[in-house]
Amino acid sequence: MKKNLRWYDKDKYLSAFMTLLQQLPEDVQSQVAVDILLYIPKVIEKDFAKFIKIVADHNPKQYQRWYDHNPNLHTAVEAIRELSFEEREKLLGSISDIMIKHTNQNPFEFGK
Repeated sequence: MKKNLRWYDKDKYLSAFMTLLQQLPEDVQSQVAVDILLYIPKVIEKDFAKFIKIVADHNPKQYQRWYDHNPNLHTAVEAIRELSFEEREKLLGSISDIMIKHTNQNPFEFGK
């Protein structure tokens, strides 16, 4: 079995989401990212101002990952990474809805 090095590969749903997201055109990636960022306050259980500061402190120019080249996408992915397990679980259904809205594809279908 392949050793998963990326944080999102530890969750089959997040891994599927990121795989689909990577294949989308940059404008669609941005739309998905903005929608996710708009939804995160509905699931967050910690101080939101602190959360925004944590995400804002990340400088995508320091990284070489595929999602770092799009500021909206970088911020959304880092925001998801900073969520607790419970918060991520709450967000997954919305991520599915957001992806269906923008792509007509559910990244989590294989997991059922």
